[in-house]
Amino acid sequence: MSRKIYDVTMTIENGMLAWPSDGPVSVDRVRSMDAGERLNQSRLDLSAHPGTHIDAPVHFLQKGEGIDSLPLEVLIGPATVVHIPGVKAIGASTLQAADIEAGTRRLLLKTDNERLLMQREFNRDFSHITPDGAAYLVERGLRLIGIDYLSVAAYGSGEEVHRALLSEGIVIVEGLDLSKVLPGRYNMTALPLKIRGCDGAPARVVLEAMDGK
Repeated sequence: MSRKIYDVTMTIENGMLAWPSDGPVSVDRVRSMDAGERLNQSRLDLSAHPGTHIDAPVHFLQKGEGIDSLPLEVLIGPATVVHIPGVKAIGASTLQAADIEAGTRRLLLKTDNERLLMQREFNRDFSHITPDGAAYLVERGLRLIGIDYLSVAAYGSGEEVHRALLSEGIVIVEGLDLSKVLPGRYNMTALPLKIRGCDGAPARVVLEAMDGK
């Protein structure tokens, strides 16, 4: 039986959705065979947090580790996708009502953000985790949290949520495209570029269905 694998990574391209302070993503062909060159070669100009990416502890913690230090055993393994529709501020009560299976260590939140993720213009009014929601995830012993927009926290006030998660060693994956993924359990691989000491990096994230979804 063939494995069902979902690529939940945003495509890095010119004009893609970007966090306002990050500036636009640029993918330029600087050498072209169409122009008589013997090869094609491109240059990338982008922040450390474009599209689907992973935050490192040093992103919000002065003495935190860089993206190259994240443990592979957290980035690879079983993950649970939970659907939370119709909620902008995802707090402890919302997460409790989501009936997350005991022992879940990697949690991916599928929200109303999926329609915003497809737009090129940034929208500040996206679904996000609140500080008490972050505290609840810490209490649950989570190791990784992912969401389907460019930040797990509200626009303009994300420091508390990020610090609460990162200070407890919880890996944050942002910009997931979960539009074609049903709620349930998957095997996840989420590997960021290995950039020494960097505060984040783009990542290729794939989910392999565990129950035929």
